[in-house]
Amino acid sequence: MRRCPIRARFVAALFLVLTAGGLDAQSPGTDVERNGAASAAEAATFLLVPVGARSVGLGGAVTSSHADIEGSLWNPASLAGLGGSAVYVMGGQDFAASSRVLGGVLAFGDLRTGLTLLHYDLGTVDARDANNAPLGQIDPSQSAFVLSGAYPILDWLDLGASAKLLRLSATCSIACGALDDTSTGYAFDLGVIATLAAHGGLRGGLLLRNLGPGIGYADGPADQLPARVRLGMDADLPALLSGRNSWSSAQIGLLLRADLQQTLSEFDDFDAHFGAELAWRRLLMVRAGYAASSEGRSGPTIGIGLRYEGIVLDLGYVFNDFARFDSGTPLQLSAGYQF
Repeated sequence: MRRCPIRARFVAALFLVLTAGGLDAQSPGTDVERNGAASAAEAATFLLVPVGARSVGLGGAVTSSHADIEGSLWNPASLAGLGGSAVYVMGGQDFAASSRVLGGVLAFGDLRTGLTLLHYDLGTVDARDANNAPLGQIDPSQSAFVLSGAYPILDWLDLGASAKLLRLSATCSIACGALDDTSTGYAFDLGVIATLAAHGGLRGGLLLRNLGPGIGYADGPADQLPARVRLGMDADLPALLSGRNSWSSAQIGLLLRADLQQTLSEFDDFDAHFGAELAWRRLLMVRAGYAASSEGRSGPTIGIGLRYEGIVLDLGYVFNDFARFDSGTPLQLSAGYQF
């Protein structure tokens, strides 16, 4: 009888490598630099994958976002600015990976509570032994159940927090048997958004993401979560320059954003995100951005959005080397309804 050339720990290690690879496939770049052992050993890196068409179109500059239904996955404090309840779906496909999001926000007075399901699928990967002989297939996937809350604690200051239940799974069917391993963990986000000028002309955001203990996969050691700290600024030029929410002569709006991100466990990496949104009568938005990352997730982005009678439609596009292949299109689509 043939002995099994692949064991559970090997499958787990391979799965973690694939997870990191899936992150780079979904992100706007392919040249990956790891600045230390901490980054290489991070678990649940799917939490860093760009999700949400508006966020992608703005180059990932999301920390100071206000009244944004995508805030459940980025800065939960942004939910405090929503005028009421909302439901939304998001999806993205890039190379072999895909992300799917389903969620909603409920309004209770000034309190906003959100529940979001994020599923990230890397597809099916061929398993091979040391001699490159085929053994079967590995099906890795990750999910997060996110419970968010946001509240305006002051007229100019919104506070938000999220709790995430994480699930990492890998099913492997090989020539000598099958493996089905699942690991769970949890993480927390804490964010604030401050209005720094009248009429919301200037806002700042601060966010701590993915705080919590590490996650071990199968019988392997626990790896730390991808904890990050982000600082963002948001300038609405018409409101900032004229004290109004739009230029009265043309009903044109221009929003500028910038985010800076640092890994909490290291101090030698630094990410920057920039975005701009040009809006006409708060109905049609055109976006552009750029992400510069120490881990190689860098490149320009574009997007478009539509708002009408509570309907929210957004499309975001990431430029990267994977766009040259026919197996996937680096697009993000978001749809929602606010009521």
